Amino acid sequence: MKKQKRTRIEIVIDILENIASQGPIVPTRLATSANMPYDRLLPIVEDLVDKKILTLREEGRSRYLEMTQKGYKLLRELKRLRKLLRDFELDII
Repeated sequence: MKKQKRTRIEIVIDILENIASQGPIVPTRLATSANMPYDRLLPIVEDLVDKKILTLREEGRSRYLEMTQKGYKLLRELKRLRKLLRDFELDII
């Protein structure tokens, strides 16, 4: 069976779920947790920071990603949408 590529929405859900469960996280560790290459993760994370879904906090030489309240709300809604689609057996995301 051919492995299906994740959609951007699935990737965003994975990113948000990882940060929600692990707390502030460095981008390289997030890439490992979200199972994607760092160079592919970075543009998505930058977009989420620009949209104020994530914040980037610098502490010394380290940078940490954290979820904002807007990010937690988005995660709740995306999980709800994913469940709804699965309940109707729609394989959209």
